[in-house]
Amino acid sequence: MEMRLPDAVQREVELAIRAKASQSLVVDVYATAQEIQREHDVGDAGLDDIAASVARLAAQCGCAVELGHSASRHSG
Repeated sequence: MEMRLPDAVQREVELAIRAKASQSLVVDVYATAQEIQREHDVGDAGLDDIAASVARLAAQCGCAVELGHSASRHSG
């Protein structure tokens, strides 16, 4: 079940996707999620939760999504 991200984290995801969408039509979901997790206080949000939000917003912005890492490699 996907966790609801805190509003502050959701805003960071949105900002990251908008910035990436202006540079490329392809977003690496896990690389972007890792950047957000590393650079911002994401509380209890796990990498897979952030990645799900990244993928959803990238698709909404018309970007192709690339899954650079297997979700099974990441333990929450």
